[in-house]
Amino acid sequence: MVLPRMAHQRGKLQTNFIKETTAGLQTLILYPDALNVIWGGPSSNNRYWKRTTIDGSQALELVGVYWLEVSGRLPLSELTSGKKYKLYFVIQMSQNSSGWDNYDVWFNIRIAGQRSQRQRMRFNRLIRSDWHNVPDNGLEFTVPEESNAALTFAMYDIECEELKKGLLIKEVRIQEVGQ
Repeated sequence: MVLPRMAHQRGKLQTNFIKETTAGLQTLILYPDALNVIWGGPSSNNRYWKRTTIDGSQALELVGVYWLEVSGRLPLSELTSGKKYKLYFVIQMSQNSSGWDNYDVWFNIRIAGQRSQRQRMRFNRLIRSDWHNVPDNGLEFTVPEESNAALTFAMYDIECEELKKGLLIKEVRIQEVGQ
């Protein structure tokens, strides 16, 4: 049986993240293949998103979409209960990026049973060819004592009527916040 090729990339977490500890604080790094990407699947034939290598790191490069939606899910059992964390997307705007001037990009995180958090920002103010942690202050959350839940997160712009291009996504970082 041959499975149909998907228009959307479904993230595979199992082998696409690492844990690091620096100065006693934990960081999880989720690579692009761990993310769900609307119009980023194999059947799109690199028409909307493509994989690229920058500075020796894999990245997803936005070729062009109107509907931007990148999301993910992480079991909270991968984090330490009772600890605070911040979530960031690590992105870069290429020299030929466009379509970011008139609309905000939204960021959202949610833990089951808790209120979701949202932030927005404009990407047109970002310095091109530099890596940026977005949103600016991250999305902060505390892991509840009950760790069988999951953290879901997203970056999206679904209202813009302009073609967006030139966004590179290197990773999603979930960093423990020091006391």
